[in-house]
Amino acid sequence: MPAGRYARLAEVAAAAARAVGDSIDVAAVGIHTRKGGKANFATMADHAAQDAVIARLAAHDRTIPVLAEEGTVKAVRRAERLWVVDPIDGTLNFSKALPFYCVAIAYVEDGVARAAAIHAPRLGETFSAHSGGGARLNGDPIAVSAVTKLSQAFVVTIPARFQLLHKYAVRLRALGSASLEISYVAAGRFDLFAHWSLGPWDIAPGALVAREAGAAVISLRTGEDAAWDERQVIIGPRALVDDALRTLPDLRKAS
Repeated sequence: MPAGRYARLAEVAAAAARAVGDSIDVAAVGIHTRKGGKANFATMADHAAQDAVIARLAAHDRTIPVLAEEGTVKAVRRAERLWVVDPIDGTLNFSKALPFYCVAIAYVEDGVARAAAIHAPRLGETFSAHSGGGARLNGDPIAVSAVTKLSQAFVVTIPARFQLLHKYAVRLRALGSASLEISYVAAGRFDLFAHWSLGPWDIAPGALVAREAGAAVISLRTGEDAAWDERQVIIGPRALVDDALRTLPDLRKAS
């Protein structure tokens, strides 16, 4: 049955994320490649972690291609089945010895994320989910918060949007790791997540965890349920997402 297969793939993702994340050389912070934008780079550890994740996934099934942040062929995203990998989500945090970084892995089939795991090695936390199986943190079920109003919400977003949101939300934060930020929404630590410039490896793992925890994952471009690789999203309890978009329609204009 697909559900059983997806559960197994979630286990594969979690095992790979934990093994690689816990073995990352925290001293390997030398810059390997620079990318566009401010403080946007990959360390030696990013590339080593990516190679290690790909090797572990290939050991499970080498016929499934991998779309990873650091240099894989982007055409892979059109494959019928694929793994989506961020070897270190939160590289700047990692390079500064801040604990908010993670290894994030998702399995996508026929254009839908079906299994995912996100492991934060410095925090000792592993979030995981598969289609229809709920979301878990270190094996225990998690769920989104019960907040329904933007005026009561603790929001995690990008600093460029703080001015847009600060008059309406209770508090704002930015952790610098989208996968962890979304996972924290799934666990009820934050109430709402909004972002306008995600890569597929940023959104695919966390969005599945969030959905399985009861969140709505909505495209800020279309207002519809977001695709696995949507760049612009708002994530949270459905009533809260609806209230945020109704209270602050500029959230969509900002996209």
